[in-house]
Amino acid sequence: MNRNLQRRLAVGSNATAVTVLVVAAVVVVYLLVDRFRIRLDLSADQGSVLAADTVNKLGLLDRDGQPVTVTAFSAQRGKKESYFKDRQLQDLLEEMDYNSAIVETRFIDFDKERLTAEKLGVTDYGTVVVQRGDRRVDLQDRDLFRRSGKGDDRKIEFLGEAGINRAFSQLMSDSRRVVYALVGHGELDVEGHDPNGLSELAAALDQENYDLKKLDFVRDRDQVAPRVPDDAAAILIARPRVAIPALEEDLILGYLATGGSVLVAVEPGSYVPSLLGRLGVVVPDGIVLDKLLVFPYPDRPVPRYKSHPITKDLSDEMLVTVVSRAAPVQASVPPKEGVRASTLLETSRDGWIDRGGALDSGAARFEADIDGAGPAAMALALELGPESGLVKRGGARVVVLGDADAIANGLLAEGPGNASFAINTFRWLLGDEGRLSVVGRPSMVRRLALSAEDLGKVRWLVLSIGPLLAVLLGAGVWSSRRGQ
Repeated sequence: MNRNLQRRLAVGSNATAVTVLVVAAVVVVYLLVDRFRIRLDLSADQGSVLAADTVNKLGLLDRDGQPVTVTAFSAQRGKKESYFKDRQLQDLLEEMDYNSAIVETRFIDFDKERLTAEKLGVTDYGTVVVQRGDRRVDLQDRDLFRRSGKGDDRKIEFLGEAGINRAFSQLMSDSRRVVYALVGHGELDVEGHDPNGLSELAAALDQENYDLKKLDFVRDRDQVAPRVPDDAAAILIARPRVAIPALEEDLILGYLATGGSVLVAVEPGSYVPSLLGRLGVVVPDGIVLDKLLVFPYPDRPVPRYKSHPITKDLSDEMLVTVVSRAAPVQASVPPKEGVRASTLLETSRDGWIDRGGALDSGAARFEADIDGAGPAAMALALELGPESGLVKRGGARVVVLGDADAIANGLLAEGPGNASFAINTFRWLLGDEGRLSVVGRPSMVRRLALSAEDLGKVRWLVLSIGPLLAVLLGAGVWSSRRGQ
């Protein structure tokens, strides 16, 4: 064999071997990447990945094992917003495919696959159909997108993840559960849209397949004795202004005796239901303050989360639940037998229960002879057993919150962790622990938490360093002009 041919064969075989090895390496890398995929979203709002609550619900669906199908139909071609709508839906479906083994997603071109639309009974562009067994939820364009502004300032916001998340909640339970809010004693208005209303809480509960309805023992009855409705999953007592009649409190205690759940939210100066005393809860006089506060509000201490299922995810994500003029809540000493009390929110060690006294530079300060020493609790979770004498069978759950404003419209959307804290509280009360997670996406509102010492330093910097810099700058300008 001639040397030229030998050289060509050697070079060719080497090239072939290298090519085979490179292809094999690429295949192995592809298989590893496909099997152990990792996605990172480094954006500030984490808008390219699913919210923790959605991932949690997908996990629950996976564990249940019943297939779920999400079918999304395209927007109408030629419309200005059609590309944006389709792109958002496709990205969302891709993320769901990545995060779930049981949820099957399909994106259908409405114009090209009219037969699929007809089989599902879909007649509108942009419809999303979520199916689980023989049950389904249809989402229309208005459920997936929200428009604001006019003319050139008109904007469109994608709400598809929240809509599909809500559909999952509806399909995961056979019926909607009802939370009854006690009324007739000056409580927060369930339908109110003002800062003291509960309309935002009602909307958030609706996303979880819970209804928030009024409970009026006086007016809502037809010539029969007042009673707690049979479909009550929980009762909310939100800051009563006047005394609740003994008969009504006995009805609520009777509801607890059968394994019910109650959330009681009070405030400094509001009426404290006497049933709390029977549950082993004390609400001392005063308001909760702390050196660590939400700037610039002196009456908004920054709560610490204590270990509990309600607060675990909020603590992990470091989301602050904002409270305003909170009342202290404490378990009685000694604790009531058969009642296990757990603190949910409390101040730092620098917090205290303020009962008035002298001010220091306009700010309240701790006075041992008047105030109560911290840390001070602002929310308690109670689990009642038969040993308490209040429960006939099983157990009951109660949460006592020292600030009704924390769940009202004014703070629910403003506080980064308020919505999650409120919804997780109801999930825990209703026994839906598997659904505990951060709700939606964390608020983009940034709050600065400062202690009294920090405020003093800021004040010193503003009042001294600022003028000093101005003097130095003026002296420099004067000196330079004099030199000319």
